[in-house]
Amino acid sequence: EGWRRWNRDLAPLYHEVGLLFLRRTPMRPGTLEQDSFDVLSRRGHPIEMLDAAAILKRFPAWSEAWTCGTFNPVGGFVESGKAIARLVEEARRAGVELVEGEFTGEVKADRIVLALGAWTPHVLPHLAGEFRSTGHPVFHLMPRDPAPFAAEKFPVFCADISSTGWYGFPVHPSTGVIKVARHGPGRPMHPESPDRAVTAEEIAELRAFLGETFPQLADAPLVSTRICLYCDSPDGHFWIARDPARPNVVVAAGDSGHAFKFAPILGELVADVTEGRSAEQRFRWRAGGPRGPWQEAARSTGTP
Repeated sequence: EGWRRWNRDLAPLYHEVGLLFLRRTPMRPGTLEQDSFDVLSRRGHPIEMLDAAAILKRFPAWSEAWTCGTFNPVGGFVESGKAIARLVEEARRAGVELVEGEFTGEVKADRIVLALGAWTPHVLPHLAGEFRSTGHPVFHLMPRDPAPFAAEKFPVFCADISSTGWYGFPVHPSTGVIKVARHGPGRPMHPESPDRAVTAEEIAELRAFLGETFPQLADAPLVSTRICLYCDSPDGHFWIARDPARPNVVVAAGDSGHAFKFAPILGELVADVTEGRSAEQRFRWRAGGPRGPWQEAARSTGTP
């Protein structure tokens, strides 16, 4: 509903083309796809279960290796660059002073919100053990025939994402490219690392995935590649809380690669903490607490 509201109030940013969660092995309790289906169904969302025949008929770009999954018709994608530009316009219109580039002056304020993304563990050394910055490959491909990859036949997808990490989007309506990326362990990476570039190994892994999943994209030209930076928290949950040692400082971090989709509600969550209203318990200050392995349900551990 938040993205629909922004579409109405700001600009057409969210494309509600649907979301596929597909698997190569049967769905069962404990798999991301089955558990997601059960939760959404209980909440009354119009999610569909798909078998191999339905996948082949409705989404023919997929190979026959993908035999089951779900389709959520209200899923989709956001044009992130356009969204950020539009929010900057709104902020300036509201009187917010925006300083771009490096800032070396002094700022005096009653409260400060530090939303530093992948810089968090590097700028705030007392939290270096609580967050880590990682880099993840993103690829843009130009299909030789865009028709099979139009949104009505090729919606946003997650391809057994908790095992493989692969996800992607239909042909972009204006650029004609397809974005495919990997939500996995990534590589430990400082934001200014000279290694912030996609490697030959990562390209080879992409080609292997495309060959077994989307044969028509197996040799599609790569238009561009980049590394997307995450600020990971151990459990994949956000961290939106006041620093107990500095009560006038709020740290908003731990995106773990899935923050942007929550953009329409994140501002309110941060404002609630900053202004002393109710806070989401999951996003509390958790420094020094017990933790298991760094993981989340929808993220590949790197094993295909």
